[in-house]
Amino acid sequence: MKTFIFFAALALLLSTAVNASNDGTTTSSETKVHVFQNNTESVDIYLSKNSDESVKIRIESEAGDALLKKSVEQDGNRYFRYHLNELPEGKYLVKIEQAGKVISSTTISRN
Repeated sequence: MKTFIFFAALALLLSTAVNASNDGTTTSSETKVHVFQNNTESVDIYLSKNSDESVKIRIESEAGDALLKKSVEQDGNRYFRYHLNELPEGKYLVKIEQAGKVISSTTISRN
């Protein structure tokens, strides 16, 4: 019974549209994004896309300069790992955009 309640609550949560998130997890009606950093050497992005709209991944410096740009056209579940070891120490912004709107924005650091 606990399992049923858990999965029912999870399904309800995932079916709700959410605006841009600062914690790295975003669910929109067609796309789910999870950005996480387990260490200061890389950042991982999980993307589940089920729409015709492309998704753009950007990593920016604190000054707003784009350091990495990637466009994802293909539907389905995708996992990306970006190694930060060539970047200088500092904070960076990971932005995920779809249809001209930021659907996820997360600050990461490289120490």
